[in-house]
Amino acid sequence: MQRFLDKAGKAEHDNTLAFCVDENYLPYALFVAEQFITLHPELPCDICICLPNISKVPEKFLNTKIRFIELHIEGIESLPVGKLSLAAYHRLFLPQIFEDIYQYIIYLDADTYINKPFYNDLITYVNSLESSFSVAAAADIVELKFRSTFKQKPKTVDNYVKSYHAHGHIYRNSGVLVFNTKKYVEEDILSKVFNYAIENADSLQCHDQSALNRALLKDIALLPFDYNWQINKLTYKLTDTIEPYIIHFISNNKPWRTDNKYTYKYQVFYKDFLLANFPDITINILNTFDQRRQSPKYDNPTKEFISREWQHIKINLSEKIFKISGSEKVTDKYNVRPLLSEAPFLVSTGHDLNKEH
Repeated sequence: MQRFLDKAGKAEHDNTLAFCVDENYLPYALFVAEQFITLHPELPCDICICLPNISKVPEKFLNTKIRFIELHIEGIESLPVGKLSLAAYHRLFLPQIFEDIYQYIIYLDADTYINKPFYNDLITYVNSLESSFSVAAAADIVELKFRSTFKQKPKTVDNYVKSYHAHGHIYRNSGVLVFNTKKYVEEDILSKVFNYAIENADSLQCHDQSALNRALLKDIALLPFDYNWQINKLTYKLTDTIEPYIIHFISNNKPWRTDNKYTYKYQVFYKDFLLANFPDITINILNTFDQRRQSPKYDNPTKEFISREWQHIKINLSEKIFKISGSEKVTDKYNVRPLLSEAPFLVSTGHDLNKEH
């Protein structure tokens, strides 16, 4: 059962940009919302941030262009969340909440970064889809890994994703979603997803993302990858070349927490925003080595020391090469570039993807 209370702002547009966060991720949702406002001066849609306790919003933001929705969802407490919070599942309720208000709901995770204005291009693309779609999402980074020359020891998540391929399904990342509100409600997608999640809670490898993928399979429309540019070892070297619309800091690569080659150029923006708006938050951006020292991977001290030191050496060498070479000049050694313009990635860019820089 859901309960929500709108406490700030009224709907002014047919579509909305939306976030679902808890108190911990509220600052980063506000950061992205301000990015959107700056990059879209004539605001083309509403901005809604849904959270459990609206009193956590700094007063200075309450009289801005952002709508704050106090949202409580009951009956999902038993679902797995891992390192996430239950707010991760709240995105799936958005079409019900805004059923009679918005045509399209553009959902963003709070760990996204708006690299350039995207709204008009995204809406043009969405309008080109079959009108019957209920949810649209981009391929997950693991799909790029499977198609590139990148090799590493098989992981549990790899085999998990491959199980979707048996159904002809491209595994999607749920960090950026477009909901076709009317169709989502008409087809009762919420019930389909949550029935699957509740009945298969023990096997939801990626939590709400897995439930969405498994319940809908081929019924999810495809968004181009540059609307959800998941940054990791396969993509970071190409970021400046491709100039994606939205960058997504997946895994532990958060610019407000981790200092590495994926995050270093973005850290200053988060530092400035947090200092200006959330001065009580302690900014502690650690490199992978220091994080490992705080949270060891192995219980055996000797094994942990050897593993951590070896990882430290490899990371330091890689970072030095990266900073000397520059992101655009590094060879695409995993053969990612030729894949990006093809399905399921469909990267829309004016750049020559096959040209070396």
